[in-house]
Amino acid sequence: MKEEFAASAARATPVVGGNFWLWLSHHDINWWVAVATLAYIGASFVFAWRKDRRDRCAGKREHAHD
Repeated sequence: MKEEFAASAARATPVVGGNFWLWLSHHDINWWVAVATLAYIGASFVFAWRKDRRDRCAGKREHAHD
């Protein structure tokens, strides 16, 4: 089953990659700026969430040693 899926994915890769490249290359700069902005905002939220989680875990470890 896995081999069949891998073979099917390998056969479809050039077609999918070509279609994806055509889709990407037909957008103007405003679209790319919007995508980059959304990616930056999303990454900021992820980094803030991870930092908050790290700080909470560090706080729990400090209180465990009291």
